[in-house]
Amino acid sequence: MSTRKLRRSGVAFLAVGAVAALGACSGGDASGGDGEDVTLTFAWWGDASRAERYEKAIDLYEEKNPHVTVQSSYASFADYWTSRNTEAASGSLPDVFQMDVTYLSQYGSSGQIAPLDEFTQDGTIDISTFPETVMPAAKVDGKIVGIPTSTGGIATFFNTGLLGDLGVDVPTGDLTWDEYDAVLSQVGKAGADADPQVSGSVQYTQIWTVFEIWLAQQGKALFTADGALGFTEADLATWWERATPLFEDSGFIDPKRAEQLNGADPLGSGITASELSFYNFLVRFSEGSAAGDFAMTLPPADDAGNRGLYLKPSLELSMSASSEHPQEAAKFIDFIANDPAVSKEFGLSRGAPISQPALDALEPEGLDKEILDYWTQLSEVAGDTPPPPPEGAGAVEVEFTRIAQDVGFGSTSLDDGVKEFFSIAPGMLG
Repeated sequence: MSTRKLRRSGVAFLAVGAVAALGACSGGDASGGDGEDVTLTFAWWGDASRAERYEKAIDLYEEKNPHVTVQSSYASFADYWTSRNTEAASGSLPDVFQMDVTYLSQYGSSGQIAPLDEFTQDGTIDISTFPETVMPAAKVDGKIVGIPTSTGGIATFFNTGLLGDLGVDVPTGDLTWDEYDAVLSQVGKAGADADPQVSGSVQYTQIWTVFEIWLAQQGKALFTADGALGFTEADLATWWERATPLFEDSGFIDPKRAEQLNGADPLGSGITASELSFYNFLVRFSEGSAAGDFAMTLPPADDAGNRGLYLKPSLELSMSASSEHPQEAAKFIDFIANDPAVSKEFGLSRGAPISQPALDALEPEGLDKEILDYWTQLSEVAGDTPPPPPEGAGAVEVEFTRIAQDVGFGSTSLDDGVKEFFSIAPGMLG
């Protein structure tokens, strides 16, 4: 079976061994010079919708580069990283693969992904229009090892119709954390007798990225420059204890009730009226069972107006250090990041394109226009993007969320939860 036929046959989830084999044989049919037949392997995480968009983008690339065949695979986020870790151990990572900033240090500091500076310097990968404020998140040890394709950020969502039904004014302008909590409590009280009952929000104190915003407003960070935790037990206790009064008056939804939704979004289901989440989730929330209309505002600031916001690379693309076709792989990365036709295919589903030509190609309407308008507002106040977190940061985030949920459920006290986190997290960082 030809490689192109394999990719078009709908075999989306390749076994780890098969992907490893593809990586090993990708250079077997040519030396990889321009015009010679080349096979590249490409992997990403996502759903069927993203897969369809990537396949169309690959079709476009192969039409422009008939000597290149791209073999692709995808998986869910968790399964994706299980496969990449297995491949990394055997030196058989795909030529190009989707990267999350949380894992960039893990792969970059171990030499498993290739530095891309030579390709950005000679123009093979064009980053000339990328905001300099974002590029620190693409570097490990001072070298570019990931190419951002889009940027994301946190917004405060309000279900405007639901708030109106409850007699709660839709907030406008800047809110402090206390003012936002007061809105959530007001919703919880007004929605207590609604059918179905409406709570203010999910427990935002369990969300690592929201905690990062709050820390930045205090002049702190999740991690120090040398890879240790950048906050204290007192900081974490202050943050997590915000949840207690909100659970008491349904400002936060009862976690047991949220679990009964079987993975559906409480906000999209109309049983909460607000949420702090990534701005490109507007489409997802709007397509929920409640089909609500939503307003987006900037996340709460501290009492002095400090925001702590930045643009986070939604997705990055990295190259295997063992790729036998680095020049062709670099050209493919540039195409996915910069080509206007690819940008039109993805729209804002990955967040706002980081490349100016890719951004200029969009003609957003409806929800996409709302997303882009919010991104513009966020861009105007965003500070520098932090460098990639240290190795082990992903595991630390998992523990943070788990323990915060235990505190929310009442199965762990606040003090015990904070002590548990600090007994586990430092040892995970490497």
